[in-house]
Amino acid sequence: MSDDIVDFNWKEPVLCAEGTELFPRDTLDRARYASFLHNYLAINAIDGGYVLNLNAKWGSGKTYFINRWMESIKDRHPVVYIDAWKQDYSDDPMLTVISSLINALSEQLPAENETLANITEKSARFIKAAAPALLKGLVKKAVGLNLDDIKVEGELKNDDKFISDTLSESAAAVAQCLVKDHNDKLQSVNYLRNEIKALITAVIAHQQGALKAPAFIFIDELDRCRPSYAVEMLEVVKHFFELDNIAFIVATDTEQLQHAVKAVYGEGFDAQTYLGRFFRRRYSLTELSRYEFVSHISESKVTYNPNWKEFVPSLAELDDFTRVVSIVADRFRLSLRETEQLMDKFIAVLSNTTKTLNPYLLLVLFVIRDKHFSLYNEWVEATNKDHDFSHFISSIGYFIDVFPISYQDETGFVPKVVTLTKVLNFDLRLNELLAEMNRMCSNWKPRDRSGFINQLGDRYQKSTSYREQLDCNRQEQLLNLSASKIDYINWVELAVSFDK
Repeated sequence: MSDDIVDFNWKEPVLCAEGTELFPRDTLDRARYASFLHNYLAINAIDGGYVLNLNAKWGSGKTYFINRWMESIKDRHPVVYIDAWKQDYSDDPMLTVISSLINALSEQLPAENETLANITEKSARFIKAAAPALLKGLVKKAVGLNLDDIKVEGELKNDDKFISDTLSESAAAVAQCLVKDHNDKLQSVNYLRNEIKALITAVIAHQQGALKAPAFIFIDELDRCRPSYAVEMLEVVKHFFELDNIAFIVATDTEQLQHAVKAVYGEGFDAQTYLGRFFRRRYSLTELSRYEFVSHISESKVTYNPNWKEFVPSLAELDDFTRVVSIVADRFRLSLRETEQLMDKFIAVLSNTTKTLNPYLLLVLFVIRDKHFSLYNEWVEATNKDHDFSHFISSIGYFIDVFPISYQDETGFVPKVVTLTKVLNFDLRLNELLAEMNRMCSNWKPRDRSGFINQLGDRYQKSTSYREQLDCNRQEQLLNLSASKIDYINWVELAVSFDK
């Protein structure tokens, strides 16, 4: 493989000097996308620069992707990271880009470097010209007050000629200053464009061959910024900094960015075509499945508790936790953000109880409490153990697939689909799940409970079907779970109080 072609290996985590984890291992196989993009940009940004839109929906690992990419190339190329959202207090995106570039690149040069001294002087002139806009932005961010909206109340009296003349002269002087500041700023920008190219060259030269062009500039969180600021930032990058040997990677949820553009130009505005003007190409990271998304979070944030094996269906390993959450999220077509919220609620309950429970039921109750409250309320209020919920389910408006349960001798009943011939499946439809658990976790009189267990025993003894015998065991296990209907209701009401 040529030395100029990289093939990133992110299979192992990156540790900092203290031994703590800086970046986890790449469980989503994103390294191959970063390698592909890097090799492409390293060639195509040499002449005329390159502005790439890295499009990824929320939850697709966008920030991890660009930070791990930066970590992989910091010893090969000059690298700059700009968090646009953290700096949108400024009314001047030009200032954000210039200061970020200068600060990041300057750290790689000694203070006495001549190029650094030149650019420091010229950037000071630019910042002086931009200071009024920056001050207004800081005031607005801090106190919510727009200085442009402040007006002096009342009118000048006719006989206040001296004051009137003085204000007229002051206004003319202010106008001249504003024109001069504007011209100074434009002149400084033109200087700075050339000086930034020189600064990149100086950084590469100072590293004595360790670094090479192009420089990689990553702009993140632009879709979270104020709409006007986001649009102006794109204008700045496109018109002023599309320079030789600079690759800009603007990471966004492009759909959200289009909403920002429409907020500025109107709902009927063709935001997609407009944004296309700013980027040479758009590259979209593939959206994760809910299983991949939950698995990625579980690996780093969930500590498996062996007591979860006692649940029905059993969470016999961490992968069962991942599956039960992702299955419920799939059935109700949750977004990745909603899936993460569902997972947070589930973890919150599991960390607050030692009772045994049905994980499918708890997760379903979370969802229908938020999205189909009439169905949730019907389940909460149901007192008849044979209550049928099919009428309320039919009003949901879309098909909800079964909730899979498989039986394996080693682990018992688990929440997964297994296609092996020796494995039996006990899939439940939503109505069956709600009705069965309404029966099992409601209050039982001791005599009625004993009678139900005896019925299961009789069915087991008379049946010649191994599957039916296992189903009798499954129902008895559900009946013996320690969580009551009141417990499920309390857990749901507690957990849904988390802000969305």
